[in-house]
Amino acid sequence: MAAQSGSSELAGGPAVVHTIELAARLTTLTARLVGRADLAQRARTLAERAAPLAAEDAAAYQEFLGTRSEAARERTIELPLRMADLAAEIAEVAAEAAAATEGAIGGDAKVGAILAEAAARAAALLVRVNGGDETAAAAATGRAARAAARV
Repeated sequence: MAAQSGSSELAGGPAVVHTIELAARLTTLTARLVGRADLAQRARTLAERAAPLAAEDAAAYQEFLGTRSEAARERTIELPLRMADLAAEIAEVAAEAAAATEGAIGGDAKVGAILAEAAARAAALLVRVNGGDETAAAAATGRAARAAARV
């Protein structure tokens, strides 16, 4: 859920989204350097899919604060679940981009994989604190952890 500060930029969900976007940009940079246009495109697509979730998460939390409805609470769980899945996907793409490199050139993608793993874990935390099943994001966090471990 978003922080009560009223600023979506300072909230947990948008922070997760921005971390996913940063991981994707680092992955795109590395993929381009090694001539992997396919990976660069996948990373860009994932960043584009993640971007709207920041505002959606902030709006969902504001709705929850206003209504305290079950439907609004469910939305504050569903959005971080989507974030966790996207973070896992970008971690996998980042690990693949890093594997295509030699030496220091892979550093950006490696950092991207680690950031994506952190984003998946943070999203899973939001699922839990918002009242979701503790295991709901386990598959995504596991995928992200395995990808980050490869770098």
